[in-house]
This record gives sequence, C-alpha cells and structure tokens, in this order.
Amino acid sequence: MSDRPEQAEQLGASAPPAENFLAYIKAFGPGIVVALSWVGTGDLIDNSVAGGNYGYALLWVLPLSLIFRFVFVNALGKYPLYNVQRDPSIVRGIARTHPAFGWLMLVSFVIYTHILLAFTLSGVGVALEGLFGGIPSFWWSVIGAVSVFAVTLKGAYRLIERIFKVVLAVMVLTFVVGIVLVGINWGELVKGFAFELPPQQGLFDSGLVASSLVLATLGSMANLFYPEFLREKGWVTPAHRKVQQYDLLFGTVVVLFLAVAVWAIGAEVLFGKQGVSEASDIAGALGTAIGPVGPYIFYLGLLGAAWTTVAGSLFALGKMVVESLHVVRPRRGERYGSAITKDPVYRWMILWGLVAVVWSLPHAPGFVALVVVSHVLTSPFLLLIVLALIVMLNRTDIMGRYTNSWKENIGLGLVAVFVAIAAVQGIGQAIGEIF
Repeated sequence: MSDRPEQAEQLGASAPPAENFLAYIKAFGPGIVVALSWVGTGDLIDNSVAGGNYGYALLWVLPLSLIFRFVFVNALGKYPLYNVQRDPSIVRGIARTHPAFGWLMLVSFVIYTHILLAFTLSGVGVALEGLFGGIPSFWWSVIGAVSVFAVTLKGAYRLIERIFKVVLAVMVLTFVVGIVLVGINWGELVKGFAFELPPQQGLFDSGLVASSLVLATLGSMANLFYPEFLREKGWVTPAHRKVQQYDLLFGTVVVLFLAVAVWAIGAEVLFGKQGVSEASDIAGALGTAIGPVGPYIFYLGLLGAAWTTVAGSLFALGKMVVESLHVVRPRRGERYGSAITKDPVYRWMILWGLVAVVWSLPHAPGFVALVVVSHVLTSPFLLLIVLALIVMLNRTDIMGRYTNSWKENIGLGLVAVFVAIAAVQGIGQAIGEIF
C-alpha cells in the first residue's frame, strides 16, 4: 500500500513538518481549533455547576473523559490519513458502513447545528453584556452572530486557525490570572481526582451532572469536527500521522487545563454558598471574592469559549452537512466536487445556525438547564457514530491494510460502552428532572 501521493496532490496536502519539537509546535492548528470548539458555554456552565455544588469531588470525571475522548478522536483522525477510498471527509467513510447513515447524518447535523448554537450564541450575548453592558444580551448575541457570519461565510480555515490561536492565548492568560487572584486549595484539588460521587445538592443531582460532564468532555458529535479540520489543514497522508497525534494531544491538554481552571475557580468561590443558576451568579461570586476584576475575568473567558464554539462548530458543521448532502445526492456532489463552500447549502447552513440567536430573546429556556440537559440528550447520536466508526475502521475495503489493531478496537469498544451507560443514565435522570 502506498502513501497515496496522487491523493495527497488531489486534496492539497501540506508537507509534514520536520520531526523536532519547535517544528511540531509551529505546525499545530487543528487540535487548537477543535479544542476551542469543544470548550464552549456548556463546559464552563457544567464545570461551574459541579465545582459550586460539589467542590472538587467530581474532578476525576475530567481526565477520565478526556482519555476516552483522545482514543475516540484519534481513531477519527486516522481515517483521512489512511483510507484507501480517497475520501476527503469522515462523513463519506461513515456513510460507507450503511446507506442509511448518509440521511441520518444529514438530518442530525442540521438539527444539531441549531440546538448547539441556540445556547452558545446566548453565551456570547451574556458575556458581551457582562463586559460592556449598555444594551440587552439579545442584541449582543446578534452582534456576536454577525461577527461569526463574517468569519465563516467563505469557509477560510487559515483565518479561523489564526483567530483561535490568539483567543487561546487570551483565555489561558485570563484563567491563570483568575487562579492566582482566587487562590487554590491544592490539597483539595489533588483529592478531587479520587473517585467519589457525592450526594445531591442543587438543581441537578450528582449522577446527572457527572453524565453531563462526561458527554460534554467527550464532545458529542463535535468530535467529528477534527477530521474536517485535518482536511482543511492539508494533513491527509500517512506521513502526517505523528504530527496529527501530537496536535490532538496538545488540544486535549488545552481542554483539560481550561476545564480544571474553571472548575477550581468555581469550587473556591461558590462551594458552600448559593448554587449556580445563571452565569451572573458565577461572575458575581468571583467579584465578591477578588474584587471588581472578577466578573471581567469570568465574562472574558466565557466570551472566548462561546464565540470559538460558535465559529468552529458552524464552520465544520456547514461543511459536514454539504458532504452528507453530496453522499445522498451524488449528482450534486459531482456538480460541486471538492469545492464545498461553492454549494449554496453551505451558506444556508451558516444562516440556519445563526438564526438560533432567537433563543437569546427574553423568556427563552433557562440558560443552565438548556446546556446541561442538551449534552445528555445528544448522546444517542454519539453512540451510533462510535459503532459506525468501529465497523468502518475494520473493513479492508475502506482502510486496506490500515485496519484497526485489537488494541484500538478495545479502546473504541470501551468508548462505546462508556457512552452507552452515560446515555441511559443521563436520559433517564433528565426525564426524571423534567417530570
């Protein structure tokens, strides 16, 4: 089996970086973009809920979930590098396992785009109102939506990667300052990595919060974004495997740092006090703890997380919807070829996602409840994708001699079991909370 030079040329592959530390650091990009697409409003709220209600007791969920996430997404990243069908997208690979997956993905991605942006755009508005005030959060959400529209409309990946690197630097600095000013009980933080499920406190019991955290850190269908970013970067040959793995590892570490930072700040300023019900509770408590700069730290972090989730998710989902459409309508795919953004459906998806700003209007569903429950209810789609991925990566007609090893299958099998258990538990408890 060759390294498919003709495919590399066709897909516009970039040259792999030199095998040294600095070259890899400079090359990193898809891992950063997907990490900030993952670390959104849901993560900040979920982690604050857990930290505020349970202190550090559920902290162990974060690294455990990220281990499973790395295994899962690393397997996803294998497909564009090694598949022998010359598929440019993971969407086409999944559709090869059964024709029904083409329609399932098309419908699921369209629905998921709107649901995801419904609460994430609300987070953008809340953050901008907290930082600048002056007008209601809804209009700030509209301003945020307009800025995302300008960045994503033409589907330019390089622009998004550059913006995300700047946002990451600002977010890291923001939360480091927050940790220093708040002061962390390092002993309690270390104990938090011991397995413990405390009794219920607050609106959601500990089991539902844990399930929500697991699904939020696994990323739900957002895990599928990574192969799309690899394609945009030009990492589409076996020669890119090493830099791809380091890139994903770096992104995973970024997610862990930001999640632990938010959790620790929430645990220090909210634990033993009034539980979290709105973003303003976190900002207000942080202001009480460290002074006027506190709310700005929280809202700046929330803005970075929410805006990058909106932009990264909309960019990836818009292209994945078009790919799904081309799978079920091959003639349309032949018409537009690999020029995904030339298909008008891409621009319509950008608009479809951004009109979710209407959920930021007054009297829309509660911000925190929408975030926590939505992560749990999207789990059945993730389970189907995991199962399809296992089948896909073990078929020689799709992967050639690069089919999964038994170790890789065990890892993905554990991911499937873990997601299935979390899905059953989370959906059952979510229904119980509603009724």
